[in-house]
Amino acid sequence: MSESSIATRTLASRAAIESVAAEWRALEQATPEATGFQTPVWRLACESAASAPRLVTVRENGRLVMLLPLQIQRLCGATVARWLGEPIAQYGDALALPGPGRPAWFAAAQAEIAGWTDVDLLALSGLRADSVLAACGAPVAPADPSRFAAPYVDLTPRLRRHRSIERRMKKLAAHGPLRLEAVAGPAARREAAEQALAFKNEWLRRRWRYSAALSDSDVVACALALAEKGALRAHRLWAGARLAAVELGLRREGVYRSLIGAYESDLAEGAPGHVLTLMLLPALAAEGIGRFDFLPPADPYKLAFSTGVTAMGALYRPYNARGAMAALVLSRLRPVAKDAIHALAACGLPFDSLLRRFRRAGGAPHPLDGESPDSTEKKFSPRAPKAI
Repeated sequence: MSESSIATRTLASRAAIESVAAEWRALEQATPEATGFQTPVWRLACESAASAPRLVTVRENGRLVMLLPLQIQRLCGATVARWLGEPIAQYGDALALPGPGRPAWFAAAQAEIAGWTDVDLLALSGLRADSVLAACGAPVAPADPSRFAAPYVDLTPRLRRHRSIERRMKKLAAHGPLRLEAVAGPAARREAAEQALAFKNEWLRRRWRYSAALSDSDVVACALALAEKGALRAHRLWAGARLAAVELGLRREGVYRSLIGAYESDLAEGAPGHVLTLMLLPALAAEGIGRFDFLPPADPYKLAFSTGVTAMGALYRPYNARGAMAALVLSRLRPVAKDAIHALAACGLPFDSLLRRFRRAGGAPHPLDGESPDSTEKKFSPRAPKAI
């Protein structure tokens, strides 16, 4: 029996990436750990002029066995390779066939990335404890569980009641009968996404907060396109004729992942967002969905519903001093700075401009809240791989 041959390749042009689309989709279906955020439609819909997509493919005896969908951006004064689709894609991971070859495949992929002369740092965030990279034995640094754990609700047992929310439902029902709508059709889903983003922007405005993602036309266009294509599902909660809340999420296999939840701020007393979740859980269970994933961070309202949490982590590989400094800022300093700025903003102080600068420098992302990278990019020229 001949020895297996492992070969890696970097795909940087649109034509080269599209040439492996069918294999990419097949590999996503064959990866047990895939979350739905790794499909070509998700990753490529989020491509923009501000980022340069770069896929790493690993083949064994000619067969695609691992794929890392990455993009190149400027963050914290460094050129960073991160997951393609960030910040809207909340989980990052490689795709890989199951089997004992995964560690060798990932080692080959890392050597390929180390050969990129224009990258200072490999920053792979959004890694679940049950991710492909964790299974490969990658040294994933655990994230602060109070920030980035991913709460979930197990829908298989009988769902528990939430009497406090049920009491507040009565206030919401004063505006009319409550009705949960599963939005159908491309135009209606796009409209629901627009409504969700409008609700979210109003919520941010009232709290003196700023979202770099929601102010980024590329990110907004990505969210609307994903909803229109059906990659994002949409549900709306109505109180009579009044739209109270909107939920956008995606389903893969038996798991539903909640990406964006937003509500009419004037109806906050009736907890419309919580009411929508309370009504949505049994509706999804009736479809055969076994788990509702809130996604990180571990906000208090999510923990009030959840039956468990999934730990999160990140992998940082600096290739020079500039990359090491960027890794320090991204992993350690930005969460502290973000909390400080939001605490000041909560006091009603107008720190919008400071928060904008922070996010552009690599502020911590959350659902539809990410960075605006510089447009300057170095020229891509492969170099000989070095040991990692």
